[in-house]
Amino acid sequence: NLRMVLTMEVSSERVELHQDTVLSVAISKELKNALSGSEDGSVSLWSTTDNSLLHSWQPAPDPVNCVSFNPRETAKVYAAVGCSVYVYDTRDLRTHVDKYSYHEEEINQVAIDEKGQYLVSCDDDGLVTCVDIARSGGGKCVSKITCHENICASAQWIPGRTAEIVSGGMDCKIFHRDVYKHRPIKTFNENAEQQGIHIINPPFVNSISTHWDSRYMAAAFGSGDVKVWRLGSRKVGYVPFRSLAPHCAGAGCVSLVDPTTVVSGGNDGFVNVSELESGQSNGHSHGEIDADEKSSVDLDSTFKLFHGHKINWLAGYRDSGGEIILLVCDESTVVTKYSLR
Repeated sequence: NLRMVLTMEVSSERVELHQDTVLSVAISKELKNALSGSEDGSVSLWSTTDNSLLHSWQPAPDPVNCVSFNPRETAKVYAAVGCSVYVYDTRDLRTHVDKYSYHEEEINQVAIDEKGQYLVSCDDDGLVTCVDIARSGGGKCVSKITCHENICASAQWIPGRTAEIVSGGMDCKIFHRDVYKHRPIKTFNENAEQQGIHIINPPFVNSISTHWDSRYMAAAFGSGDVKVWRLGSRKVGYVPFRSLAPHCAGAGCVSLVDPTTVVSGGNDGFVNVSELESGQSNGHSHGEIDADEKSSVDLDSTFKLFHGHKINWLAGYRDSGGEIILLVCDESTVVTKYSLR
């Protein structure tokens, strides 16, 4: 595919809330607040408007690998620390309101479905668990599946598909599956895609992103590649859509900041912003496509922003004025907030 270079005006701010490396960051669905988790064991809740600190606390004395908001119950937040997920109500942070300890290895990611009913988490043993968090009396584990032969780095819900998830791991595979069924609906094996090619950086699946108002899924690979799939009919599932501008070193994280904009962060210190479609697209909503439906545009526009450091995590959104707001954390104690217009 040909690629156009996208030009953007960039401004940045430094948000300093932690004493050690910031490992994870998340933005609330209403876009007002952000969460960040650190190597020092602290979680910070802060305003995306003026970057002011609202609350800071420490669930446990271990690194906070992932943080997340509940999209329906906005006061509920989640922090993955070691083998447990701690649940807090931001209206009273004196102690956690629940704790899910269904893993025996370190948790890498947690994600809440769009209805705020289920939580999926994945760990270093390749295990993916699903917890019913809407259940009265506390969360109950409803599914445990050892999906991957190695570390499972990322797991996400598929919008509009009840109980369906995607997960990716160090076995270079992406699984699309129903959490109640052990057999996957579809498997993508990146190693098989590169058979016969001399590989310097294996295509480990480091990060997967979906968006509640999009049919796209994006994945970042250890090879530096960033790829996009599009959701077809229930029978078809995800189908390959496009490879985006790659990173010169491993791509560590990826995020759909709106239904058709993919942002990836790499070990090369670059943040790549790629537009999948132009104008009003049919990529919005949970509508489904057939396997042979073509993209509405044959080009992707990519803007490359040099951040300068290996990127641990990023999150973002497009505001009402069309500006993209990105929160980027690297190996420092700072979250960098970028505004792209």
